[in-house]
Amino acid sequence: MTKFMMSLRDENYRVLTGAAIDRGISVQELLRAVIIPDWVKETPRGIVADSWPSIRPRR
Repeated sequence: MTKFMMSLRDENYRVLTGAAIDRGISVQELLRAVIIPDWVKETPRGIVADSWPSIRPRR
């Protein structure tokens, strides 16, 4: 399984925390179940491919 780490500004994390608390779930669950699937559905593939940062090989 591929893993990644995400950094957020404090204000963005507070917004996500509030949304997660409202739903009775954790921020991680919110990202996995709501945010990422919605983003994938709404973002055209060409935009993702052109703007996604290149993946650096592990050292």
